[in-house]
Amino acid sequence: ALHLFVRDGLCETSIRDIARESGFSNPALFKHFESKEALAVYLFECCYLELFHQLSHAMQSGECFAARQHAAVSAFMTALERDMDSVLFVQESLRHFWPKMPPSVRKSSILGEVYQLLEGGRKEGAVTGSIEIGLLANAWIGTLQQFARVCYFGSLPQPLPAVASALEELLTRMVRA
Repeated sequence: ALHLFVRDGLCETSIRDIARESGFSNPALFKHFESKEALAVYLFECCYLELFHQLSHAMQSGECFAARQHAAVSAFMTALERDMDSVLFVQESLRHFWPKMPPSVRKSSILGEVYQLLEGGRKEGAVTGSIEIGLLANAWIGTLQQFARVCYFGSLPQPLPAVASALEELLTRMVRA
């Protein structure tokens, strides 16, 4: 279902498509999920929390801003390499599913983690004070999201590991003090 949702879109994917692709029957799917929407909500929550934990752990792993940002970019690249569909589903479906998440999930905000990363960088003098931190955080995460889309469409001239340092440099220049 995840692959179909990313490739074809949530609205365009039917339960019949999911059953055919997965090898299960429609009734078998409905035994576990009351609707396609319920399946999609479940997948979103699982994928989102996995990405959140990977990025959150990485952003708290270094002693300075540069080390934490490096770890975050590395974690994002690893997530893309491991399961690009999961990363894309999260970012493409956030607007639709985030309001439906329970409070326990909503307290796990990737954007909030980026905000804290940049605030820490600002305290160190590594992140500019002339641009509002919320704008920087949205631009930082938006850059990663757009990068994931480009990867999905195969528009990168090099493999992911080869462009990781350039992406990190781009993010650094964007937020530099």
